Amino acid sequence: MSVVSGIATLFVAAAALLLAALPSIVALQLLNLPFGWVGGSLEFVGAALGGVKLIAMAWAVGGRLFAGRPAGQAFATAD
Repeated sequence: MSVVSGIATLFVAAAALLLAALPSIVALQLLNLPFGWVGGSLEFVGAALGGVKLIAMAWAVGGRLFAGRPAGQAFATAD
């Protein structure tokens, strides 16, 4: 695993923990924010995670396109 993949994994894990804890934080009113701010920030976090997911999928597809063929793959030859 590269350094960039490790950082991306930590970022996604932190965002997942934030999303898991955010409903209880809002319900317990630990943050005194106006209601519009909470909705706006939830939309922003959702859009950011959606963008990260699309980037990760494109990265995976691009990595497979440029990786070449696996060594154990069989080829048919014309005899």
